Amino acid sequence: MGHRSFGAAFVAALVLSGLVIGTAPAATADDGFAPGDVPLTSYGQPGPHETAQTNEVHSCASSPWATAMDESYRFFGNQSHLQCTNSFPSGNELPFGVNFYYPKDIADSGPAPVVIFAPGTGQDPGWYDASAKFWASYGYVVAMPYDLLNGLPEIGIIGVKTLSDANKDPNNPMFGKVDLGRIFFVGHSGGGGATQQNASLPPDVYRYIDPAARIIGAVPWESSPYAIGILLNVPTMHMTGCMDVIVWHWYHPMWLQYHTTLTVPAYLACIRGANHTKPMDAPPNNAFTTLTLAWMQYLAKDDKDAAKYFVGPAWELPRDPGVEYVFRNRLADALPE
Repeated sequence: MGHRSFGAAFVAALVLSGLVIGTAPAATADDGFAPGDVPLTSYGQPGPHETAQTNEVHSCASSPWATAMDESYRFFGNQSHLQCTNSFPSGNELPFGVNFYYPKDIADSGPAPVVIFAPGTGQDPGWYDASAKFWASYGYVVAMPYDLLNGLPEIGIIGVKTLSDANKDPNNPMFGKVDLGRIFFVGHSGGGGATQQNASLPPDVYRYIDPAARIIGAVPWESSPYAIGILLNVPTMHMTGCMDVIVWHWYHPMWLQYHTTLTVPAYLACIRGANHTKPMDAPPNNAFTTLTLAWMQYLAKDDKDAAKYFVGPAWELPRDPGVEYVFRNRLADALPE
């Protein structure tokens, strides 16, 4: 996406960010999702689709700063090497834009549900490349807006605007194949704060951009404190790392965000042994990505294999060995099986 187009979307985002989030009809489940007896937190099988993307990533070796980050993250337990884009601070390109991931065979399939992912503050969007490819392999379109800060609601607004534009552009491979009625906001750290802010805006904000736009779920990972649960408009899976010393799992994610989510179904899952760098690892070593996939399969595709982790008196997520603890509120308790 060109910087001029991004700039126009950015201005529109700032104008709209003061301005509402509906629900979408369920679709048929994608049979590529099948953890079977494998714990969901250890599931890393890619979906049936090859993937394409608009901005290729590469080794971070050309950037001393990104190389140092890669080595430090691996020291703290990440299994995979980071991938970089050419945007600042890893490269010398401007630090704002939107990267897209989608199934390579999208032209031959029905409209795809959407993930708008917000990277962590100051993080290269390429560091989340493995997660975006994983979701795209299961039939999702992933938009990753970034502006270096990545912590305010313009991120999600820009995501909806650029996806709407792609869906209307006959020269775009995603033309007519973006299901704006099934949008998820997902984000890490500062981007987790943006995720909750975007999921708290009135639904008419997004319908003003595109009448088809509907937000159906949110997943903040190790979120910043700049959000409060009582404002959320859609079912939300709060996720934390039990070894995260930057965002303590028992602090604002629990008390300011999960426990104040009173008007929509909400969950809080703490990933055993996960620190603040784990969301930049690749599946199956990144439970944040795989739990998010299951949550989206449940809400967007009515996937019964995914639903069993979240609904009913015998819901399975509390028994997953990779989850130290998980809570759900009364509205989530009441969700039908």
